[in-house]
This record gives sequence, structure tokens and C-alpha cells, in this order.
Amino acid sequence: MKLQRCVKPVITAIVLSLCAMTVRAQVPAGISEGQLKDLLSTIDQNTERFAKTADKALDKSGYDGTAREDELNIHLKAFRYSSKNLRKNYGTPMGQGAVEEVLRKGVAIGAFLKQNPLDGVEGDWSILRTDLQNLARVYGINMDDPRYATGARVAEGDVRNLLYHLEDMADKYKLTLDAALDNSPLNNTTTEDEINRINSEFRASTRNLEDNRENGGAEQAAQDVLVKAKRIDGFLQTHKQKLTPEVQSDWAAVRSDVEKLARLYSLKWGQ
Repeated sequence: MKLQRCVKPVITAIVLSLCAMTVRAQVPAGISEGQLKDLLSTIDQNTERFAKTADKALDKSGYDGTAREDELNIHLKAFRYSSKNLRKNYGTPMGQGAVEEVLRKGVAIGAFLKQNPLDGVEGDWSILRTDLQNLARVYGINMDDPRYATGARVAEGDVRNLLYHLEDMADKYKLTLDAALDNSPLNNTTTEDEINRINSEFRASTRNLEDNRENGGAEQAAQDVLVKAKRIDGFLQTHKQKLTPEVQSDWAAVRSDVEKLARLYSLKWGQ
């Protein structure tokens, strides 16, 4: 019994030692575990600083209280989550994938800022982006490789969740549009038939993307969604004065999701 009591702590110590060696073995060459931890901590600190700066900039901009503000907050939430996951897994076989996810979320924030410029955030974003470039360099990843932020690395889960939300927003927009058309000069006209046809084609394109999001036809299906959405956008602009502001507002939510889809696949709006 005494021997067993002595052996068990020794075995436990050996196991813990081997686990520690395994963790160290997963840290990339050219950087110590301590240096990597410091870099991850710096990323967290600079993320919070950028988030506070962006929040103030949004409050002063035309994006305050809009779908654009919600979108940036979603990007930041996803980025923080991926950073937390990396801190937990950097020393495991999942470390490389966790790094790639952090960088992909960072690319999404950068893409948002390019399309939705915010005054006063350039400095803090530049600092955070430099941190991410350092992280990419440590893991041998080229963050500026166009394939990195496009269809080659689009997360299937991101597309699925975005499509679910897009369909919900599209249903809400369609109900608002139908009510507005019934009380407009467009009621029972060929113009009403036209927008109903365009809307039907749009929903068919989103269903087609849902069917093909896991295969090689996903990018072309996403492109078709953009084309159909562009037609709706043009129609609503042409007949803006004959429809209610609620139609424009609900369509803006759909359009925001379509623009996110375009960024996921690195496609141009309406191209």
C-alpha cells in the first residue's frame, strides 16, 4: 500500500510533464511559449481598445443604431470568441486552425472598415492589424493572400447562419412590401407583377445557395443571389416615392445580409 501511494504521485508527475512537453512542441519554431502568450495578450488588449474607439465613432456617425453598427458588433463578438479559443488551444494540434479562424475574423473586420469607413479608428485598427500580421507570420500564413478571405476559406457554418438570418429578413421585408403595394398606386398593375416576380427569383436563388453551399457551385450560387438582390434594389429605388419608408428599412436589413454574403465570397455587389 505504501508503495502504491508513492508510485501514484510519480506517475502523475510524469504524465503532467509529458503533457507540458506536448504543449511546448505545438508552439511554432522561432518563438517561445512566453512570447506567444504575450502576443495573444497584446491582441486582446488592442482589440478592446479598438472596440471602444469604434463604438465612439459609430455613435458619432450615420451608422449609429443601424444594421451596420450591428454588423460590426457581430464581427467583434466573433473575433473575441475566436481569440479566446486560440488562447485555450494554441499549444494543441488545433492551434493552427484556431489561428486561421482569428485571422479570418480579423480580415472580416478589415473588409467592413473598407466598405464602411469610420472616422478616428484608423490608428487603433492599424495597431491591431499589425498584431494579427505578426501572428500570421509566426504561423507562416500570408494574411494578404486573396484566397485567404474568399471562397477557399469560407466557413460553411458562417454561410448557413447568414442564410438563415437572410431568409428571416427577406420574409419580413416581403410582408411589409405586400402591405405597402396593396395601398399604393402600384396595386394590381404589371409593375406589381414585376416586383413579385423579381422577389420570387431572389428567394429561388437563396434556396439554390442553401442547396449548394457545401459544394463547388457555392460561389456561382452566391453570385446569383447578388444579381437578383440588385434587381430588387433597383426596383425599390425607382418606385421609392410610391412605397412606405418601412419597405426601404426592411429591405436595408436584407441588403446588409447580401453584402455580408458578397464579402464572404469576395464578390462585388451586382457583378
